[in-house]
Amino acid sequence: MDTDMNRISDLDIYLTRMQRSILDKMFFIDKVFEPFKYILDFGCANGELIKAMKPMFPDYEYSGHDISREMIEAARQNVPDAKFYDNWDEINIPFDESLINISSTIHEVYSYGTEKDIDLFWDRVFGSGFRYVTIRDMMFSQAENIPVRKEQLEAIRNSIYAEWLESFERVWGKIESQCQLVHFLLKYKYTQNWDREVHENYFPVFTEELMKRIPDSYRLVYKDVFTLPYTSWQIRKDFEFELTEHTHIKIILERIK
Repeated sequence: MDTDMNRISDLDIYLTRMQRSILDKMFFIDKVFEPFKYILDFGCANGELIKAMKPMFPDYEYSGHDISREMIEAARQNVPDAKFYDNWDEINIPFDESLINISSTIHEVYSYGTEKDIDLFWDRVFGSGFRYVTIRDMMFSQAENIPVRKEQLEAIRNSIYAEWLESFERVWGKIESQCQLVHFLLKYKYTQNWDREVHENYFPVFTEELMKRIPDSYRLVYKDVFTLPYTSWQIRKDFEFELTEHTHIKIILERIK
C-alpha cells in the first residue's frame, strides 16, 4: 500500500475530526458477550480510541495496527501502556481470544491499496480466526442508489460550496446518481485536506457487497445502517434539505466455526 499517497497534509485537523466520533466507535463494547481478552484496533491512527477505552474498560489488553509509522509513533507516545504495530506479522496476541475493530478503514484500504492489498486485508480480517470482527465505516446501499435528486444537486450548485462540487466532479465525473451526491456531501467540509479527501473513494463497496463477503465461519450478531447526526445537521444548515439516505454501517460478527 502506498503510504506516501495516503499522507495527510493537516494532521491536527484530521485527528480532531476523528475524535468527534470516538464514542460512536465504541459501539460494540456492550453488544459482545462471548469471552475474549484482547482488542486490536485496525487502522488505529494515533491511538485515541484505545486511549479512551482503556480507563473505561480496563479488563482488556489493547493493541493497535496502522501502516503509517508516523501514526504508530504518535500512538506509542499517546498511549504508552498499549502495544502498537506497523507490521502485521509482528502482532503478538492470540487472535482466537481477540476482537478486531475496523473503524473508518475499509474505504482507505480500497482507495490506496492494490487488488493484492485488498485481498490481503480481507484475508487478515476473516482468515485469522478472530473471536469477533466489528466494522464501522461509510457505506451506501445499492438499493438507495437512485438517480440524483435534482433539487438537492441544484441547491449545492447555487451554494458557496459550488466550487468544491466542481472540483469533486473533475475527479469523479458528473453527478448523476444519489450515491455520487451523498459521496460529495460526506466530504465537502474537509477543505483543509481536500486534495487527499477528494480522491478517496468513500463508497468503494455497497452494503450488499460487504454482507456477501461474510464467510460461513461468522454469524451476524448486530447490524445498523445510519447517518451521522452531525452530518444531517450540517447538510440542513448549509443546503436546507434533509438527507434521507443512510451513509454509514456498523456490524458485529461472531466466529462460530
